[in-house]
Amino acid sequence: MIITRLAVEGVGRFRSRHVVQGLGPGLNLLCAPNEAGKSTLFRALQAALFARHGSKTEELRRLGCLDAEVPASIEVGFRRGEAEYLVRKSFLRGTGAKLSRDGSVVAEGRAADEKIWELLDLAPGASIAEPSTFGLLWVPQAKSFDAYEPSPEAKALLGRVIEAEVGQVLGGERGERVLRSVCERLAREATATGQPKAGGPWRTAIERRDAAKAELAALQATMATLEADRAALAGLLRQREALSDTSALAAMRADLATAAAERDAAARADHAAQQAETEQAQRELTAERARKRHEELVGLDQRIARRREQIAALDRQLAEQTNVLDAQATVLSTKEQALANLAAKLSEAERAADRARRREASARDAEHVEELSVRLTKARRLRDDIARVKQAIERTTVPMEAVKAIETARRALEAAEARREAKAPRVIVRPRPAGAGKILCDGAPVTEGREVAATAPLLITVADLAEIEIKPAASPDDDAAVEIARENLAKALRTAGVASLAEAQECRAKAADLEAERRGLLAELSATAPAVGKEDGIAALERQLATAKAALDALTADTDRAPDHASGDTPGETKKIALPDRETLARERIAAEAACDLARHAHRTAQEMVSTAREQVAATRFMCKGTEAQIAEANRALRDGLVLCPDAERADRLTALAAAAGEARVLFEAAREKAAALRAAVPTAEVRAATEARVKRLTGAIETNERRLGEVERDIAALQGRIATRGGEGLGEREAEAVDALALAESELARTDRRVAALKLLKTTIEESRQAAADQFLAPVKTAMRPYLHALFPGADAALDPRFGIDGISRGAAAAIEPFVSLSDGTREQVAIIVRLALGRLLAERGNPVPVVLDDALVFSDDDRIERMFDVLTRAAEKQQVIVLTCRSRAFLTCGGRPLSIVPEDLSSG
Repeated sequence: MIITRLAVEGVGRFRSRHVVQGLGPGLNLLCAPNEAGKSTLFRALQAALFARHGSKTEELRRLGCLDAEVPASIEVGFRRGEAEYLVRKSFLRGTGAKLSRDGSVVAEGRAADEKIWELLDLAPGASIAEPSTFGLLWVPQAKSFDAYEPSPEAKALLGRVIEAEVGQVLGGERGERVLRSVCERLAREATATGQPKAGGPWRTAIERRDAAKAELAALQATMATLEADRAALAGLLRQREALSDTSALAAMRADLATAAAERDAAARADHAAQQAETEQAQRELTAERARKRHEELVGLDQRIARRREQIAALDRQLAEQTNVLDAQATVLSTKEQALANLAAKLSEAERAADRARRREASARDAEHVEELSVRLTKARRLRDDIARVKQAIERTTVPMEAVKAIETARRALEAAEARREAKAPRVIVRPRPAGAGKILCDGAPVTEGREVAATAPLLITVADLAEIEIKPAASPDDDAAVEIARENLAKALRTAGVASLAEAQECRAKAADLEAERRGLLAELSATAPAVGKEDGIAALERQLATAKAALDALTADTDRAPDHASGDTPGETKKIALPDRETLARERIAAEAACDLARHAHRTAQEMVSTAREQVAATRFMCKGTEAQIAEANRALRDGLVLCPDAERADRLTALAAAAGEARVLFEAAREKAAALRAAVPTAEVRAATEARVKRLTGAIETNERRLGEVERDIAALQGRIATRGGEGLGEREAEAVDALALAESELARTDRRVAALKLLKTTIEESRQAAADQFLAPVKTAMRPYLHALFPGADAALDPRFGIDGISRGAAAAIEPFVSLSDGTREQVAIIVRLALGRLLAERGNPVPVVLDDALVFSDDDRIERMFDVLTRAAEKQQVIVLTCRSRAFLTCGGRPLSIVPEDLSSG
């Protein structure tokens, strides 16, 4: 099969009809940038060959143009054998299918879909056919480095092709069927890991055996529980007898009464000691309070004396600070007067500097007014030139549509004349040497050989010997076509207002030159008078000039120099202001600013001195206020102390408080001695804790004995009831039945185990036999693959499994096999493509050629490898059609092959 045509419309980015040009046998290369639609064409080709035209799959919905109102139309031409086929299919909005052979329609609609699949040896489906070997050899985008797993139909076809050469071996389709049958039977019994399968016979037998075991175990556990209950009952009867001993219980109660009496006596002694200790604490608190009252009065007397000393010292300090403050105020007044004098001098210097700056600004603004006037004059001249060039363009230009119409009419005239000339008889005149110049063709002498197309009656004169008139066959249609084309050309020229196409093109060239001149003038105008926001540039210049003149008038008025404008009518022109030169004015300004800086420095220094003096006065005043506040605080504290204890009462109160503190101390010592004597009579904490523990132990033992006796009575009653119940259930007969059921289940499981083991042994034997026959079965594939593989990896060999999957490669006779998944992306891509090319070559050599389509393959290959892969593709294309789609035009520059292109159909037909 060789694909010869592919056209699409309403597919992906191709809203209009586009055609792939150049398709043919051998290597076909379509280089186009990203988003050019290469992968879209690949999917469209698959849809036309494998999908039913009425399908509504998600893949087909993505194939259509967004918001398109036309159906997705695909047209595919291919050659199979000696016949040429053409497939036309429409999807989505308007469906349809048509298959033609050698120009004649052979099937339409659903019949066309199935006829295509029949031609390509595909298995028909409900909506899309299994692509069989096409799925193996057609490599989608980003899938070139994956080891493709062939479908069952593809593997069956490859197996039939190989067995046709090497004969039926266990590694072929027959062995596949046997192994598949064994695997299916084994799959009903076991999982892929060899475990019993849920719901299968093996699992059912195991579950039946496990259920019998569980039932027998439950019965045996019940019987064991019954014997355990009988032993437990005997133990409980012995416990009840021991717990009912009255003599032991009476002894524990006597010991409990003795321990409780000892505990109560110790508690009474501890209570008396606590009362004495409480009295001791009260006496101690009274003595401490008396001592604190005496100490507080002593402290108050001392504080009153210190306050009086502090007030006298603060009065002396305040007098000193007041003297310092008066001296600092006198200095501050002198410095403030000096600062006022310097401020007056600084103001005069600043006014002089400001006058100098305004005089300099007046001179600068006068120059600015003159510069604006020159620019405004130039801008107005440029505006007039632009208007003149624009009028010339409007007079000269010829619309591009008119030029295209003239060119189309001229081509139509040339084509009509060429068709007429092609049908006209060809007259060839070859004069001999003696006849040179004696033969006239339509009155023109013929000196050398000449060939003339007789589109009109032609007269040939041979000296005075003869006249030959040649009249062409009548062709009124061709003449009429020529006349119509000539009239159309004349009409187009009249519409454009020119005499010829050259004149129209010359007009457009002149208009282009004028347009370039206009753009240059516009650029110059924009540079001379740039627009300000939405305001025109010339208007902006006029406004700037008026503003500059007003500013100049104001400055010259301040400097007592009135502006002397020109009295002419042309706006924007002014006479120069009568001011000194710029350098003189700059020197005056610099001198005035220097004097101003000196005055400013002196003023700033005086300000700093005044500020310092003010800070000193403020600091001294603050210190005075602080001292006055301290004096007021000391007087207040002294008054508060005298209120608490006046001088007249202080001595008597000190004596009384000292006596009260001594008496309270004597009473406290007596209470402490009494508390110590009572505490010594109290048993120690260890003794009291031991007594309390003995009371608790004996009380708990008595309560526990009574509680345990009740529990034992209840347990005895429960065991007696359970033993009586289980004794009548017939556990012995039920145990014998469970033993028989378990033996039957184990026998059935043994038969199932033998069947599963036999299936596993048969599967292992078949797989080992197939592995032994794999080299013979895969030999044709490796033979077809070897020249391609050696082009990239000399001496290398590929390891394939019987299902044509790639296990890995070895790079030498003794080299280890490198697993396919461990290879780099570039190497995996190259090996995967080589395997596909080899399988395609094998199919082609056995009369089953299938095109190889690679969409953006070899994306991971380096420069050296990709060159060798180009050699592999060229070699593979000798046996079959290879179509490569790529966006790497520079990398595939040396690939060779047929160059393909995607063009609109009207261009492809031309």
